[in-house]
Amino acid sequence: MNNGHITLLIAEDEEASRFLYQEEFTEEGYEVLTAANGLQALGILEDRHVDLLLTDVKMPDMHAVEMIPRVREDHPDLPIIVASAFKGMENDFTLKEFNVAAFFAKPVNMDALKIQVKYLLESKAVPAA
Repeated sequence: MNNGHITLLIAEDEEASRFLYQEEFTEEGYEVLTAANGLQALGILEDRHVDLLLTDVKMPDMHAVEMIPRVREDHPDLPIIVASAFKGMENDFTLKEFNVAAFFAKPVNMDALKIQVKYLLESKAVPAA
């Protein structure tokens, strides 16, 4: 599958999970950028175009709950998916207020995650004029 020049940003502090996401989405044909925390993710978003952000919640230096409002300042339409081992996070006010597109409980079902990523990217695409 070739997904052209679609770039995903994975913000995940756990190295094994970050590597797994990177491998899985690279195999799907996406360009994958990674960050070990929210501060690194914000830095990447300043320098690079990103089509979708997948983030863990609890990370060192800056949690997703702090990062997402800052992402929304410059990227109001960026699809964001949150993956967390914290039960009940899908009902977190910050995630709802800042228009998080989807929530996945860990351990993440990779097939379901890939379907959600594809859906969000396809619904974000603007038809050629």
